[in-house]
Amino acid sequence: MRCVENPPNMGDAALALASVAYNLAKIPVHAAERLPGMSRLATDGAVVRARARSYLEARAEEAIDWMLAGRLPDAVARSAIEHQVAERIATELAEQVDLEVAISAALDSEMTERLVHAVLVSPAMQRAIEHVASSPEVRSALTLQSSSLAEEMVSGVRTRAETFDDVAERTVRGWLRRPRPA
Repeated sequence: MRCVENPPNMGDAALALASVAYNLAKIPVHAAERLPGMSRLATDGAVVRARARSYLEARAEEAIDWMLAGRLPDAVARSAIEHQVAERIATELAEQVDLEVAISAALDSEMTERLVHAVLVSPAMQRAIEHVASSPEVRSALTLQSSSLAEEMVSGVRTRAETFDDVAERTVRGWLRRPRPA
């Protein structure tokens, strides 16, 4: 039977392992890549990382779905309203962005033109136009405007007729040399 006088303790083993790890860490990466077994280790590591990423993404999706199914969205919305987040963001944007340039760029955009055209030819817009055109308020305004226009035309015709009558009367009196009645 073999007797060991001083068995190695855990501290010595940890120290030896740390020394090996330290010496390995000093090897340049390009040299370490050429060590035997490193290419397989790198390939296996990539596979493990890909599997871990897939697993973590799936767990993250589940966690997000669980949180959004609960009260969290409502609490976030209430808190955003309470702390006036939209107003603060709008204020910051107004200070940081030249609104005139931004709006001008948006209005000059081809996408804006397409959207406006799509809205104008949409059935909903056609129904809205029909509704507005047939409303009593619009009919009343058109009637009032039409009667005002007719009154203006009659007044204009009357004024021109009176002017024409005066000119014709002066002309005839001039031919006959009669003074005009007062």
